[in-house]
Amino acid sequence: MSLNFQHIAPTDIRDLAKSLGWLQLPEAIADNLYVLNNLALPKRQLVFPLNSDAPDYSESVEIVLNKIAEIQNKSIGYVMSELNELKDDTLRFKVVDARNENSFIPLSYAVAAINGAKEMFLSAACSVLKPQSFHPRLSRTEAQELVEKSKFRHTEKGSFVLKVSTPVNAMELQGNIFPAENFPFVRQTTLTINQGLTKLVTAIEADTLTQLVDEIKNGATPEISSNLCKAVTNFQEEHNDFDLYVDFTWASSLPVPANISTRKIIKIQKDYFSRIDDVRRELRDTAQEKKKQEDVFMASVERLDGELGNDGNRSGEVILNLLQEDEIIKAKTILSSAQYVEADEAHMTSGAFIRIKGKLNPGNQPRNLTDVTLFELIRP
Repeated sequence: MSLNFQHIAPTDIRDLAKSLGWLQLPEAIADNLYVLNNLALPKRQLVFPLNSDAPDYSESVEIVLNKIAEIQNKSIGYVMSELNELKDDTLRFKVVDARNENSFIPLSYAVAAINGAKEMFLSAACSVLKPQSFHPRLSRTEAQELVEKSKFRHTEKGSFVLKVSTPVNAMELQGNIFPAENFPFVRQTTLTINQGLTKLVTAIEADTLTQLVDEIKNGATPEISSNLCKAVTNFQEEHNDFDLYVDFTWASSLPVPANISTRKIIKIQKDYFSRIDDVRRELRDTAQEKKKQEDVFMASVERLDGELGNDGNRSGEVILNLLQEDEIIKAKTILSSAQYVEADEAHMTSGAFIRIKGKLNPGNQPRNLTDVTLFELIRP
């Protein structure tokens, strides 16, 4: 295999070596060298130039990387992959076919698996931004941006290994899942996936799924959503012959603190998928029912279609633009004469809005908003 070692940054080699337990010798900097020792390997040393334009840089790097590969008992290609993903959080989705590990997977399943990986990142990112047990849409701008910044890596040896990595500092954004830790958005997302899958698998194995679902429903910042469960079930094969292994590698530039428990590899056995799908339905149905009962919207008034009553006051139908997180929903509702006065003021006043609580019924827009229990004018 022909490899180009000249383009590899010396600081990246140093950081990779440090992540593997090597210690830098500061005195060597004066000689324009990186020198690293390893307490577990007293007779071995890594030495390479501090500057990539040194005459023997490429040769030195090749020697160092081959030495690291030999010590790890890995291929040079694997070490190069570690270098390329040094600053990324990486998830490997390995599908093991119980029938034949060296066989193939259907093309349709490969498509479903890729969609499952995408939905997993989207659902976790949405949970980081706004923790809840069900996300009606996964179209939040920040979540979509995270997917855009993620990389589809070369597949690896195994029945089928789908590898996705995301630069841990790709987005300057904070979330709401780990408020006590100053984690960047990408790390919060990958940790949310790890914690969520771990809790699901643990609950299935301990037969405590009912308790877990209750905990999610009552929790203020749930890590598990119906959408995350849906993403997992995308990896379920038609004949239930595939086990799924999700392997996590954290960016070496940002270690996970020791006080946060994570699993390196999470195995989702073929018989777990149906149980995870039960959790998906339960969380979705509960959230949708709760949403019907408790929805509060900020709205602008688009049109007033009321009629003049015998008392000289107008009341009746108005068309509202309900302002959701990532979209605007057109809805119609019936207002009393007092509510109509406030709607008229909101319509005529720049920057004024209505806070309204009611049941938003499904259907084509404008959708019907019924059972209005709150109607409040918000002046600028």
